[in-house]
Amino acid sequence: MHKLMEQEMEKQKLIFHQTRLANRGVAEMVLLHISACKGIPSEMVMKTLELGISILRGGNIEIQKGMLNHLKEKKDVGFFTSIAGLMNSCGVLDLDAFERNTKAEGLGVGSEGAAGEKNMHDADFTCALFRFIQLTCEGHNQEWQNYLRTQAGNTTTVNVVICTVDYLLRLQESIMDFYWHYSSKELIDPAGKANFFKAIDVASQVFNTLTEVIQGPCTQNQQALAHSRLWDAVGGFLFLFSHMQDKLSKHSSQVDLLKVLLNLQKDMITMMLSMLEGNVVNGTIGKQMVDTLVESAGNVELILKYFDMFLKLKDLVTSPSFLEIDSNNDGWVYPKDFKEKMEQQKSYTPEEIEFMLACCETNHDGKINYAAFMGRFHEPAKEIGFNLAVLLTNLSEHMPNEPRLARFLETAGSVLNYFEPFLGRIEILNGNKKIERVYFEIKESNIEQWEKPQIKESKRQYFYTTVVDAGDKELLETFINFCEDAIFEMQHASSLMAVEDSVGPNKVRESSYTYLGDDEEEKNKDPFRRGLQVFKDGVSLFFSMFSPANIKTKIAEMQQMTIPELIVGFFRMMFYAVYYSGFGIGVILNYFLKILLTLMRGPNTEEEVVEVKEEEEKPLRHLPALPPTPDESNLQIQAFGMDITKEDGGQMKIAPHESNTLTPQSSMEEAGESTPEEGVGDEANKPGDSEGPMSFADLLGGEQAKAEAAAAAEAAAAQEAAMAAIAANKQVPSVEPTAVHGTDSKYYKRIVSYLARKFYSLKWMALVLAFSINFTLLCYRVTSLDAAGGDSSKELLTDIIGDASGEGSGSGGGPFEASGGGEEGSGEDMEDLLEYVDVPEDYQYMSYVMRCMAVVHTIVSLAMLIAYYQLKVPLAIFKREKEIARRVEFDGLYIAESPDEDDIKAHWDKMVISAKSFPDNYWDKFVKKKVRQKYSETYDFDYISNLLGLEKTSFSQQENDGSGIFHRFTTWDWRYSIWKGGVTITDNSFLYSFFYLIFSIAGNYNYFFFAAHLLDVAVGIKALRTILQSVTHNGKQLLMTVGLLTIIVYIYTVIAFNFFRKFYVQEEEGEVDRKCHDMLSCFTFHLYKGVRAGGGIGDEIEAPDGDDSELYRIIFDITFFFFVIVILLAIIQGLIIDAFGELRDQLESVKTNMESNCFICGLGKDYFESVPHGFDTHVQKEHNLANYMFFLMHLINKPDTEYTGQETYVWNMYQQRVWDFFPVGDCFRKQTEAVEEDVKKK
Repeated sequence: MHKLMEQEMEKQKLIFHQTRLANRGVAEMVLLHISACKGIPSEMVMKTLELGISILRGGNIEIQKGMLNHLKEKKDVGFFTSIAGLMNSCGVLDLDAFERNTKAEGLGVGSEGAAGEKNMHDADFTCALFRFIQLTCEGHNQEWQNYLRTQAGNTTTVNVVICTVDYLLRLQESIMDFYWHYSSKELIDPAGKANFFKAIDVASQVFNTLTEVIQGPCTQNQQALAHSRLWDAVGGFLFLFSHMQDKLSKHSSQVDLLKVLLNLQKDMITMMLSMLEGNVVNGTIGKQMVDTLVESAGNVELILKYFDMFLKLKDLVTSPSFLEIDSNNDGWVYPKDFKEKMEQQKSYTPEEIEFMLACCETNHDGKINYAAFMGRFHEPAKEIGFNLAVLLTNLSEHMPNEPRLARFLETAGSVLNYFEPFLGRIEILNGNKKIERVYFEIKESNIEQWEKPQIKESKRQYFYTTVVDAGDKELLETFINFCEDAIFEMQHASSLMAVEDSVGPNKVRESSYTYLGDDEEEKNKDPFRRGLQVFKDGVSLFFSMFSPANIKTKIAEMQQMTIPELIVGFFRMMFYAVYYSGFGIGVILNYFLKILLTLMRGPNTEEEVVEVKEEEEKPLRHLPALPPTPDESNLQIQAFGMDITKEDGGQMKIAPHESNTLTPQSSMEEAGESTPEEGVGDEANKPGDSEGPMSFADLLGGEQAKAEAAAAAEAAAAQEAAMAAIAANKQVPSVEPTAVHGTDSKYYKRIVSYLARKFYSLKWMALVLAFSINFTLLCYRVTSLDAAGGDSSKELLTDIIGDASGEGSGSGGGPFEASGGGEEGSGEDMEDLLEYVDVPEDYQYMSYVMRCMAVVHTIVSLAMLIAYYQLKVPLAIFKREKEIARRVEFDGLYIAESPDEDDIKAHWDKMVISAKSFPDNYWDKFVKKKVRQKYSETYDFDYISNLLGLEKTSFSQQENDGSGIFHRFTTWDWRYSIWKGGVTITDNSFLYSFFYLIFSIAGNYNYFFFAAHLLDVAVGIKALRTILQSVTHNGKQLLMTVGLLTIIVYIYTVIAFNFFRKFYVQEEEGEVDRKCHDMLSCFTFHLYKGVRAGGGIGDEIEAPDGDDSELYRIIFDITFFFFVIVILLAIIQGLIIDAFGELRDQLESVKTNMESNCFICGLGKDYFESVPHGFDTHVQKEHNLANYMFFLMHLINKPDTEYTGQETYVWNMYQQRVWDFFPVGDCFRKQTEAVEEDVKKK
């Protein structure tokens, strides 16, 4: 998310500068300079093209419109004739000139440099020219696309599209000449590689230009290309790809050229896919493309065979049998073992095995780095092979009755099967109300995340709650919301997985064959220098903890923490302070003890010297010679700044150590180490450029231009201030953390990520422990002691009480039961204590087992709470932020309308929209600016700015600038922290985990608290969860009914208190018990006894037989029984039973609906059953719910400048919250059948 935010900031900054230049007439200047060049290339034209590229980069729509309007108004024919002339002047490879220069250089008479210098000397100019043309229609600007083909109204029309194809054909033929020149040679020399690099780069840019010209789709440009010589160029490039990739793969020195060749192949296939956009079944372009592939059938088969070999490589190297030969787990194996495993897999032919071994490169040990080999060939094959699979799949569906495609599909069967799980396909309804199929790539990591337990739980919750309650119009809206939530949850889970992957075995393999440099090797040979370096690093690390940069970083982290996080951080800081303080004291004491032992031992014995000499003579390693041994009489030891010298007589003399001056070498080392830190500080404190560049109006002069510049000065100043604020905010996180922070954060993230990934395992572990604890509780019993048992019983009781109080736990804080008591510790009270709860003497070991299980359960409960906070709370924050942002942006909440008075959540959310950190998890970081831009014309600008917490002018931004700890604390975003804490503690699942931990902690003092954890069975098992939901499903009605029951009982209490008190007097063992002589006791008695009694209150009080008020008592009892027992209690039971039945019917209806109707289009199962397994194929391949979600994720992660026409259409609809692209009531199969029927009728 932070990466997306940075990209959006860069985009906004780029648009600002481009707009500023365009307002000064730079766009028109570029067009005029190109028109004036008359098709003659020059350095001035090159600079003009670079300037045009800069102001159009990213697809600036406003500048594109401005340029197009200028050309249409001026009817500038010279611009297009100049473009055509420049294309004609662009050079291609010249084999004759290359050979002449090579011969001249070999004879030593060449004075003009290398042989490749004269070939395509204008390659940079050619790339700039075609890049400029590409950017004019970047973003699928159809007006520019059509205007490049034909200029309506001009006296002369230039078809720039056809000119581009003509140059591409010339370039392809020149590359073919160079290929034939090197076809008989084993290697391509550096001069030839340089020429190939230039030509391939230019060809790649030309293909990108053609792709942008036809995407959208622009059907007229597609037809123009289809009737040009484009297919000749495509056939020639297919020949080059098939033969050159086979030639270049066998030598490591040619790998760099192979990479750019594969990139060119990818660009060409992308262009061919763009030709199929928006085409109908059995269209003209599809037929021509099939003809081209049939003519190059041999070359296409070679390409497919090449990709198939390297695609199967991953299955080989990840198999358990292959990993056995990698005994060191370092990624290096012997070629013979590699060959043996390929033969055992039986998926490679002998020729393919020899080719694979020829592509491998061995090290000095004769081993192959199979991990690097797979990365070198498998990844490009996977990327390009996927596009090729999409092309063949698209062709097969657009040309269903083409028999010539059967051969390619059969040859590509292995490739298509490999990409089948990763080839996502959906159907959309385009602007012309026609169904189109869209193909895209699904990453393997996304498929794995889709099957995670938390995603499955979210899917179940969506289908069984949201889908049932939503109507037809709201169904797609809720589905998109579910997709967004699932995407965030999957990305968050992937980030947790990335923490573990960063320290996985792959990192070990990468460093297995890393060799030290000369300086590092010499440094490691010297133990003294190594120890000195460790000491210097330690000192630097210690002082870096108190550096201003580290303090600022820590304060910035504290501002984002909630109150619980701050508390946990405080205790963690105290722990580390005590730990490192104790460790430091231990190190100091260790050094002092070593000095004392050295002083007490005296001089070394002769035997020790002899042993050292023997070790020196062992020929195990070649070590540098030791310096001469100093005389023992002058033995001097230095420690802690003291010189310890042995004098005559064996006594030691201690004197302060006089440090020598630094040598030039050591001073330079210290200066070299401090220079980077000083450089960082200088760069961070470098002031920004406060003055803007000189305006274009000042350069040209003129009163009108100056007036326009003065009118736009205020707006430009505000925009510059906004960009400065963005740049300033962007520089804040650039401060690199210290080593202590990096180490601490690394281990903290690893632990937290591990707990989050194991959340559901922790839940089952806690449940098993709860069952084990409660099963063990069955062994507990109540032991009775004889109160008159004498002193022995009293001593036993005293010991038991002392043991229980000493442990602070046991079977409970009050495991003893007595007939009397008090807080006096007299012997009489001891005699009254008769019972206690404990295990039998034969099972005393169970008490220790119980203690261990209770502690482990508490630890697991704490881990569950932490895991839930890391795994699910970010999703809850994301949902809440998304809801707020959408309501503010589309509904105008808090601006155009106010929330209801009883909408407590909306009033609570109003606090956070003015927070600087909002939104944090939601990916649209510029939603506040969108809201202000949308509503500022209708409502007050200052009010909206204050409401959203946005700066109005640059002055307020400057006032908030500051530094220091006090400033950091005063600018702490307390609004967002409090709001985030409120959202967290109101999350029901978080509260459940929190109280689960509380009960677990209480269970350490009384084991019987663990009985409450058994209810987790009803929460964890889906079938039992429905029973709990039946109680809370109609919760409001249930509470209201219980309230009515309480009121009715209270009314009867009032009647009984006033008229029937005498019937509530009960006498037991001579004691009179009056149940209704005060209102509270009477009301409690009616609730407790009357409601529970099967016949009402009449069963619990004295019968009225023969009493004067017998008739009234009968009426009282019967009406109580009728209203309370028969009606109200039956209503409560009926609500629970009806809720259970309703939930069960919902589950069944959702299951039945999903099995009989398509969720996307709504067509029934009967329509598709004309084909065997037609409905299953439709919902799994054509209208798969997961594929629509993956497609939305694909759009969010993909840069918008790389969108295809279909992707741009869907993305624009998505941003407007319009769901018309869903094929409701229609599908591609139905549309195809309708077209075939029309053809038959005609």
